[in-house]
Amino acid sequence: MRLNRRAGKILRRQNNCSPELAMADRDTKKIIKWSLLGFISALVVANLVIGKREHRTPSAQPVLPEISTIHSFSLTNQFGATITLEDLTGRPWLADIIFTRCPTVCPRMTQTLGELRATLPPTLRYVSLTTDPAHDTPAVMKAFAEAHGSNNTNWHFLTGTKADLMRLAIDDLKLISVPKEKGERDNPNDLFVHSSLYILVDAKGRVRKSFEHDATNLVQQVKAALKQLEDESDR
Repeated sequence: MRLNRRAGKILRRQNNCSPELAMADRDTKKIIKWSLLGFISALVVANLVIGKREHRTPSAQPVLPEISTIHSFSLTNQFGATITLEDLTGRPWLADIIFTRCPTVCPRMTQTLGELRATLPPTLRYVSLTTDPAHDTPAVMKAFAEAHGSNNTNWHFLTGTKADLMRLAIDDLKLISVPKEKGERDNPNDLFVHSSLYILVDAKGRVRKSFEHDATNLVQQVKAALKQLEDESDR
């Protein structure tokens, strides 16, 4: 009898507590369930992120801007040959603007470009445009090129009509050439104020970068730009 009464008390106690215990049990199960789901979700996200990092391709190097496009032209080089845009298409080229009577920067620019040429790939070509076509005939341009050790078949000293030269130099290459008034000239041959830049044109005839002719790290700058063009063509 005592055993039965004791058992009855235990049962009553359990029955009285069972709703709360059951609810607590259900809450505990829910917490465990959602915790597990959260943990699994976190693992999935982490794996996805890690997977993307592992399989991510190297970020693309910044490309050179497309500053302008070279339009068709027809000019004459120091050998008397006609040079057109099609003759230069397919390989990058460097361009500048000079005139053979220039008493200041032009000889230095030509010398520097010649030194630069010795360090750059042999496939690169060079174009020097005159601002003074009335004086700079093909024969005069050839003599100037020879005097500066630059009379090569891959370096074109171009002359032609003033309009055609300025269209290429100013409109397309974005260079500057302004005649000086007589009162502004330091000497009779000080005829123009013009850009002293080298312009990089890519194989498709697009202007991509300019360089100061007297930059201390000019060689490194040009080589880096050519490498960017090479990487761009490989993508």
